This record gives sequence, structure tokens and C-alpha cells, in this order.
Amino acid sequence: MLDEFLAVKDARISFGRGNAQVHVLRGVSVSFEQCTLSLVMGPSGSGKTTLLSLLGCLLSPDQGKVFVDGALVNGLNENGKTELRRNKIGFVFQAFRLLHSLSAIDNVALGLEIRNGKQPDQTAAARDLLGQFGLAEKADHEPNDLSPGEKQRVAVARALAGNPPILLADEPTASLDATAGKNICQILRNQVEQNGKTVVVVSHDPRWQEYADRTIILGDGQIQQETTAVGA
Repeated sequence: MLDEFLAVKDARISFGRGNAQVHVLRGVSVSFEQCTLSLVMGPSGSGKTTLLSLLGCLLSPDQGKVFVDGALVNGLNENGKTELRRNKIGFVFQAFRLLHSLSAIDNVALGLEIRNGKQPDQTAAARDLLGQFGLAEKADHEPNDLSPGEKQRVAVARALAGNPPILLADEPTASLDATAGKNICQILRNQVEQNGKTVVVVSHDPRWQEYADRTIILGDGQIQQETTAVGA
């Protein structure tokens, strides 16, 4: 039986029409257990980012069901999807997507404000998050003054602001060197083990496999292979 905490069931989605129509997902059913890190791999065009967008309530399937934190997303209106996304999901992207006019601490504080509304202690909470990732001394730096690895750590801190149970990461190490990339892998692994997060990573980066509880290979819009880590 499909675990409905975080899942898609018989999800089908296409883009374009007629001869130009592309079937991006072709009846995909997959669930992600709580407190695990799942890695989704596959060639470009295999449907990885589309699957992540369904889980993140950013896209709706043409057919099939999507569950987030046990809720059936298909039954929600746009306001309901926005609320679910805001309260339950943190996003990490390859391109960081930080606001360059704001300092690191203000980027993280904005994440807190979006989830919880403006709070008197949000700056202190943002500083604490940055400190957890070794960025206490960089809290007042703007993104252009940070290295790529530091930017991604700020982005992870922002994604975790407000303590969402689910973290979705799209190619989070693609722009990073070996050391910074390994650091991000370990940070997200720690979120599973220490804080009980459910993490789904889409990546071409093979380094993630040693940190993942399960690896899912997509190809041509379908699941081609699933492997579970020993001891997971």
C-alpha cells in the first residue's frame, strides 16, 4: 500500500499538444517515507524536476493523485496549495535564489516571516540557524560577498526557517566544488537524522548516493529502478 505522507499515485503529466506533445511522467507511483533522504536520478528530460514540482505543489498532474503531509493535494484550491507549501515544505535550488539586496540573516528572516508572520524574535532565530551551518560571522554579508557553498548554506537555512517537515532540493550541489558539495550532502543528511526531516533530492551528482536511504532512477517518464541503502 502506498504511504500517503509524501507520494504521487499514477501521476501523468504532459506538455504541449499534438505532434509536439511530450509525456513527461507516465503513470508514476512512488512514496517517500518520513525521516528519510531519497535521491531521484536520471538523464535530462526523464521527469525528475517535474516529479519534484508535483511534490512541492507547484504543478498539478493531468491524471493521478499527489499527497503532501498526508493531505490529498488534488482536493485543494490554489490558496490551500499555497498554505500547504508555505507550512510544510522547504525548497533548495541549484541557483540559490537568494535576494541579493538583503543580507544573509535578512534572507533567512524573510523565510521565517513568510511562514509565521513577522515575529519579534525572528532575527535571533535566523542568526541561530546561520550559526548551525557555520555562518554566524557571515550573517551581515550580502550574497555577492559569499562563496557558492556559503550561499547554498544560507539557502538551506532559509528553507528550514519555520521548521517545515519536508525539504525538496533540486540539484543543490550542481554549482559547488567537491568540498562545498560534500558539506551540503552532510547538512541535509543531518536534517534527517537529527531533526526528523523528510528530504527528497533531485540530482545528477553521484556523491548523493552514499547519503541516501533510497535511490530512484527515472527514465522516459517512468521509474526504471529503485535501490535501498544497506541498513536503511
